[in-house]
Amino acid sequence: MEPIRRNPPRALEFGIYRDGDNNLDRSQSAVIRQARIVSAEDTAVQFTVEDTSGGTFGSAATRRTTIQDGGESPDGTPSSLDDMASPKNLANFVARTLDNAERVGAKQTWIELVDHGAGDGGGLEADSFHEIMPMPQIAQAIADGVNLHATAHPEDAGRTVDGVVANQCLMASLGFADALSHAGVRWLAARPDM
Repeated sequence: MEPIRRNPPRALEFGIYRDGDNNLDRSQSAVIRQARIVSAEDTAVQFTVEDTSGGTFGSAATRRTTIQDGGESPDGTPSSLDDMASPKNLANFVARTLDNAERVGAKQTWIELVDHGAGDGGGLEADSFHEIMPMPQIAQAIADGVNLHATAHPEDAGRTVDGVVANQCLMASLGFADALSHAGVRWLAARPDM
């Protein structure tokens, strides 16, 4: 694998993994608008985005982008709808986020999971695929993504996901925090009532 070309350093690489293939598509899309605003106001923050929508883009599709300095640049072309409840898909997203974190010399890396949540039953509900990813699989997929990045970029093998924002219902549980801690994640940010 070729080495990653470095850009000017940033303090934070923030990955947004948004599954809008459901009834929350319109309301959740505000997360992407907020990322553009934050990146324009704070150039120390860059966002890696995997955004699946059931119709916001005109038809069901998944877009991969990088948001920085108020602008959004595509990472490839939109694909058909990805299975956002697939641990392999989440692991690949985590690896791409860590690759971008290395590229910009980020001091921290956070991942935001945006979708329905089901508490102890899990989260990342892929409506089109009729699947939901249990909490232990979410944590394992994050660990697998960290390993994918470390294998491809041994010079940056110590980089991990520092924190997870669970923008999902009922995901502020001790079980989820425990599962994430075994994956090397130090912080979980989630609302207990949502």
